[in-house]
Amino acid sequence: MEITISIPNKQFIAEPVEKVAKKARMYVALGMYRAGELSIGAACELADVDRYTFLDFLKSEGIVPLTQSPDELEDEYKNLKAGK
Repeated sequence: MEITISIPNKQFIAEPVEKVAKKARMYVALGMYRAGELSIGAACELADVDRYTFLDFLKSEGIVPLTQSPDELEDEYKNLKAGK
């Protein structure tokens, strides 16, 4: 799935478009993770970062990581191993 958003090229955006797009992905992943719509693995995939980078981002935003059950961790491991 691909979602496209338009970012105005105005003076209030003081960063390159690529950096703004990366931030947008991080915040979308954060919001969906926080709402329980994505596992941490799926949020990392959406944000295109590794788990440690995403955990650091959560910490910087004052978000406590959700606890995963052993079954959820096992499912996530299997998905990663299968390349999903």
